[in-house]
Amino acid sequence: MTAALGKSSPTEGALPSPLDFVLEALAEAGALAERDDARAVALLPARLAAEIEVPEECALALYPDRDGDVACGLGSTLLERLIARARGRPVSTSVRLAADPPRPAHVRAAADRFVLRNGLCEPGQVSTGTAVYVAAVVAYGVEADDRREGLVRIVVNAHDGGEPDAALGAHLDLAWPSALVLPSAAPLSVDGRAADWIALRAEQAVRAAVRLLLGEVERRHARDHDRIVAYFADLIAEARAPRRRADPKAVEAKVAHLIAERNAKLEALPARFAAKVTCSVAALVSAEVPAALVSLRLRRRKESRDLVVRLPAGASSLDRLLCEACGAATARPAACDDRLHLLCEACAPNAQGRIACPACAKRR
Repeated sequence: MTAALGKSSPTEGALPSPLDFVLEALAEAGALAERDDARAVALLPARLAAEIEVPEECALALYPDRDGDVACGLGSTLLERLIARARGRPVSTSVRLAADPPRPAHVRAAADRFVLRNGLCEPGQVSTGTAVYVAAVVAYGVEADDRREGLVRIVVNAHDGGEPDAALGAHLDLAWPSALVLPSAAPLSVDGRAADWIALRAEQAVRAAVRLLLGEVERRHARDHDRIVAYFADLIAEARAPRRRADPKAVEAKVAHLIAERNAKLEALPARFAAKVTCSVAALVSAEVPAALVSLRLRRRKESRDLVVRLPAGASSLDRLLCEACGAATARPAACDDRLHLLCEACAPNAQGRIACPACAKRR
């Protein structure tokens, strides 16, 4: 759209002007627009015009100086509605990481560092291949007496729920594109459970991210509560010790009125400071990444289990494994005695003795 209007493309990473953004957003929704310097004339589909509440044929201007022009500058209603509309639709794309697989010596060293907290592990064959990861950007908001927003990013393996280290995640952060990330020719295959793994990790990440914000809400609530109590305490003290002689009944009536007003204000505080947390997926990136696979034999008491661990290109450590009880990621799993389910530190905090396995309990 920008090229069609005869404007040079913005510098990479720079924000477009409000008018450029509005025209591109309208064009993506099926509108036609013709620009003339700081103004533009647009013809909108009827459904779009009704959704954003502007005429089907309208003139747009950053700062309108003619009757009938629709404002689209910073702070304008149209710009806010188009931003909200764009944010309501998650963006998705498929890419591939153009990097060499990890070196065999690096892979073997990483496999030797793998620890089963309550058993033995024996590294076996090393092979190379590719792995598919999904990076999800989740937007969250905390709304109470004010509104705060933020983003968290979740990266999981699309087929087993493993979680790579931050080095690989940095390559998949498309807000700061990596030269190694190239478009993929076709959509990548993803396990149907990937959405569940992303939702679980996103919930954990959002809980951690909003903990500080919720603490700030509680402090503001306590501050306003104390201010109201102190303010009315002073008023009640003044009412009970008037400078001039007053009728005791009038004094008590005034005190009762102040107490009722104070209580009403205190009762209104919880609703004002009741925090509402919302989150939604803003973007999804599926990525094909070269990886090395290592087969492991896990041993616990008389039982054994074969496992494959993965070291993707660009990572310095093995993917953290999926806890088979709660779905969290763990780098130091423990194994239960009956089926050798892999358990995280939260599900098996003590790896000594016989573990009460939550995964086995679910099966039963």
